[in-house]
Amino acid sequence: MLTRKTESVHVRRTAAFLLCLILTILPFLPRSARSQDQGKTVRVGWYESPWNQTDSFGRRSGYAYEYQCKIASYTGWNYEYVSGTWPDLMEMLIAGEIDLMSDVSYTKERTEFMLFPSYAMGTEEYYLFISAGNTEYTQGDYSYFNGKRIGVNKGSIQVSLFQNWAAKHGIQVELIQQTCPEYESIAMVARGELDGYVIIDDFGDVSSVVPVTKIGGSEYYFAVNKERPDLLADLETALGRIQDENRFYSQFLFEKYGRPSGANVFLNSDELDWLADHGTIRVAYQDNSLAYCARDPATGELTGALKDYLSLAADCMANAHLDFQPVSYSSSAAALKALQNGEVDCVFPCNLGNYEAEEFGIRITPSIMSSDLHTVVRTSDQKNFARKKEILVAAIADDPNYTTIILDHFPEWTIRYYTDIKSCLMAVSEGQADCFLISNYRYNSVIDLCETFRLTSITTGVNIDYSFAVGNQDVNLYSILARVSGMIPATTVSASLSRYFAEDARISVSDFIRRNPFFMIAMAAVLLALIVIIISQRRMILARKTVDEKEQEVEDLSQRIFIDALTSVRNKGAFDDAALELQNQLEKKEHTGFAVVMFDCDDLKKINDQYGHDKGDLYLKASCNLVCHVYKHSPVFRIGGDEFAAILQGEEYDKRDALLSLFETESEKTHTLPEAWNQVNLAAGMAVYDSWTDHTVSDVIRRADEAMYVNKRRRKLAPSSAR
Repeated sequence: MLTRKTESVHVRRTAAFLLCLILTILPFLPRSARSQDQGKTVRVGWYESPWNQTDSFGRRSGYAYEYQCKIASYTGWNYEYVSGTWPDLMEMLIAGEIDLMSDVSYTKERTEFMLFPSYAMGTEEYYLFISAGNTEYTQGDYSYFNGKRIGVNKGSIQVSLFQNWAAKHGIQVELIQQTCPEYESIAMVARGELDGYVIIDDFGDVSSVVPVTKIGGSEYYFAVNKERPDLLADLETALGRIQDENRFYSQFLFEKYGRPSGANVFLNSDELDWLADHGTIRVAYQDNSLAYCARDPATGELTGALKDYLSLAADCMANAHLDFQPVSYSSSAAALKALQNGEVDCVFPCNLGNYEAEEFGIRITPSIMSSDLHTVVRTSDQKNFARKKEILVAAIADDPNYTTIILDHFPEWTIRYYTDIKSCLMAVSEGQADCFLISNYRYNSVIDLCETFRLTSITTGVNIDYSFAVGNQDVNLYSILARVSGMIPATTVSASLSRYFAEDARISVSDFIRRNPFFMIAMAAVLLALIVIIISQRRMILARKTVDEKEQEVEDLSQRIFIDALTSVRNKGAFDDAALELQNQLEKKEHTGFAVVMFDCDDLKKINDQYGHDKGDLYLKASCNLVCHVYKHSPVFRIGGDEFAAILQGEEYDKRDALLSLFETESEKTHTLPEAWNQVNLAAGMAVYDSWTDHTVSDVIRRADEAMYVNKRRRKLAPSSAR
């Protein structure tokens, strides 16, 4: 008994000793031995660009940013963002002041100063941009650039690429290596301070600058600090694992964050010559195919998503207008026959594959629309359809699109042909066929027949594309239509399809009465009762209506007092109303272009503190008077204590750049006046509506506000005499 007790005490003492020993040495163990590594902190360069974007809420996004987040998922890195311009950040990378930099092209010379992984981020192309208002340059006449001032990012691969391009074309230019942000270089081109600027195509903005020629391209990489080979090893492993996860990850990011090439907004000389010789493009379309296309029985004109698409396509090219003449046909086969006979130039819709297209002697353009594919089955077969081993599908005999879709996606099915959609649906109902394929956007057109035949639809999980078909030898037309397909956003086309799909779902009053006779009898009884009540209460309603109208008049009057008491220009409420009206015009596609100019008084607090608020009021009036003097025909608003705005349309929109320069000149003239409150110092920023980037009027206002603050910061850094 004594021995067992002694042994128990010995065991407890030994355990206590080991526990103390472990707690003593634990702090000195390697981190990997104690817990999971918390991750390395990596200093990454951040420069605002299409690949690195910060929104008005401070949220980051973009191609490079999402790629970096994916890398961190495999490395555990934590990022510390260091902001700057691309040239400055490159110098910081070489100096070891940052660890990682995106969008760096590989050159042998750069390997002496930085490390490159074996995997590229992607491939980019570089273009020479000129001002959108340049009327002197002729497409393809590169001699125009002799003696011109061409900007390029300092230390970038574009320097050598442009020098090689210039030497190839025998051009001598004054090459200006820029260190400012890309958007400032773009603005310098728009203002005429540079004659051209070389940058990736994603910076294109047709409203201010346009690309005129490609000067080269290269793969671009994440570059790593020369002193951090450990980061390169982590990066190499992560990029390899990303490739294992999705070998097309770079393409996925490009499609997500890229946009149509700005160079594609110009037709080339061959296309322009073809268009000049040929004239109107005749478009054959299949009737009774809403939401895609149909002949409006009331007007005889084209309706459907194709109508909206052609309307957008007509003016999407920067150097040409496209005229389209829609021609309706009763079937796809009839439209294709007209194309083969030269009666039309192209056909829509076309779902043929390359093999079938070659058999027909035609070419298929890139897709302009897409939809989900549904199959119509008997309601009694809905749950068991997927279990069928053999399926007999009904198809329309004179529509080769049906055959192609079935052979592409359901080659094991057996096809039985019928004359039209109704015959196909009747065959399914009577058990002669198991199903009939139809686009989800077209189901509304057959819903009545499906109810009559006790049919329903189920999704197949297949997505089908809709394209134009053109003749085998119509190379230039194919090229033009392919360019157009890349210019019109898929979201716009989808919205159009949804709208016509909803319209096709509407039924006439007679149809509704026929389908719901008992409901209509009940509604008639309710309506009769309401009429009796309305008659008995007529006087009371009329009296109340009069009171309500008077109250509404008072309310409307109070809401329309939109004049600022101090300056006598319109106030913030009026500005909000004007922005709302512009937004309505955008949604109705009635706008003809507009710009917003934002102004902010620099010295109001100084005037108030030194001379009193009464002089501050005079300073505000002088500032407002100057804005109104320059923008005589545009509405001017006081939107804050020391903030003004102007909305430019029409003639002043066309002269917007000249007016902004005039404003700066007139502002400088006031600096010679003896009274400080008459010396106007206003920061100004302008943004032009761009249908590619601005989804709302608020986006334009935000960009104008940002441009104004950039101007304000630059003015603060400038010598006082420069203000």
